[in-house]
Amino acid sequence: MGHRLLGVGLVVILALLVVICGGLYLLILHMPGASFQSTPSPLDSREETLRDRLKGHVRVLAEDIGERHYWRPDAKHRAADYIEQVFRDSGHEPQRQAVPTGDEVFHNIEVELQGRGDKDEILVIGAHYDTVRGSPGADDNASGVAVLMELARLLPKESPERTIRLVAFANEESPFFGTEAMGSLRYAREARVADENIVGMLSLEMLGYFTDEPGSQRRPPVLEYVYPDTGDFLAFVGNVASRSLVRETIGAFRKYAEVPSEGLAAPELIDDIRRSDHWAFWQQGYPGLMITDTANFRNPHYHGPDDTYDTLDYDTMARITAALAKAVAGMPAGR
Repeated sequence: MGHRLLGVGLVVILALLVVICGGLYLLILHMPGASFQSTPSPLDSREETLRDRLKGHVRVLAEDIGERHYWRPDAKHRAADYIEQVFRDSGHEPQRQAVPTGDEVFHNIEVELQGRGDKDEILVIGAHYDTVRGSPGADDNASGVAVLMELARLLPKESPERTIRLVAFANEESPFFGTEAMGSLRYAREARVADENIVGMLSLEMLGYFTDEPGSQRRPPVLEYVYPDTGDFLAFVGNVASRSLVRETIGAFRKYAEVPSEGLAAPELIDDIRRSDHWAFWQQGYPGLMITDTANFRNPHYHGPDDTYDTLDYDTMARITAALAKAVAGMPAGR
């Protein structure tokens, strides 16, 4: 009888483990749609133009201007001026938000596209334009800024339903991350004080390094059993509180993208999911996620002098940018 009860107990325990694991999978890992797994189509003429524009932006920021940080303030101001001018050339009226930083003042640069549906719902898409010392920052994060600037050109043609704000942020990198001088934290705090209805924030954080070399993708502990070991995918990463936004965004992206994609909505105990400007919006109670090529988990040039414009995959960046424009424009208001 004892053995029989023991056997029943083990069955119950195993059943509970299955239920728990299944629940965690649905909560953290399960994403709508399917990751693209085929050979992408050749770029058409519009995508080729987009590719060349992206490459030009990255080259200006990473090569012509170079390191963009507190210790090279003139370069950082030049980067802000360049972003502002590109926004203007796309037909927008950019606004500046001052970000006091030691004895300097840098700026967040913002443009707003009014939604055709619920204009009170705001989706913020942002990318930081500063770098660490010692790196020209092509992937980190001229790539994200380049995509941001091209979204400013593409999105008006897509007539987004929500109001969309595109923001280039100052001071994401150390030593300013998490401090009063972090541009995105200042922005998010002021938005909360103004009681703005920000329904989500998408942080464009390193979007240029892709490879089909097996074993090229490293993963944090535990996640190595879930995600691919080839660094050819785009990752959509948020916390559990932002799970709906992660699922909505990657689901919309997968409708248009010829780029593999993986999603994760995980507890903030995993430090690596917090490493960008979306974290600042979490602090103010707004949902947010990071869209990324996974940084140092893939790119061997991360934060180094070899993070140069010629190391990036601009064909894939063009596919990502075109798909994101359609995806965010098609995300319905009133969710």
